[in-house]
Amino acid sequence: MRCERCGWPVDEAVILSTHSTSQGWVRYRRCVCGTVSIQLVTLDGQSGTLAEAAGRR
Repeated sequence: MRCERCGWPVDEAVILSTHSTSQGWVRYRRCVCGTVSIQLVTLDGQSGTLAEAAGRR
């Protein structure tokens, strides 16, 4: 997966926080361009971006 704004690999973005849920974990990441994304990591190991959060900081 890549950042929707700049194309940087999401796996190289800084993890801001991770929280457990009934489906796995929600992970907030900040890209080098400043975009914050929300990622769901499920118990079966699949991962996907849920939404783009607040823009640049």
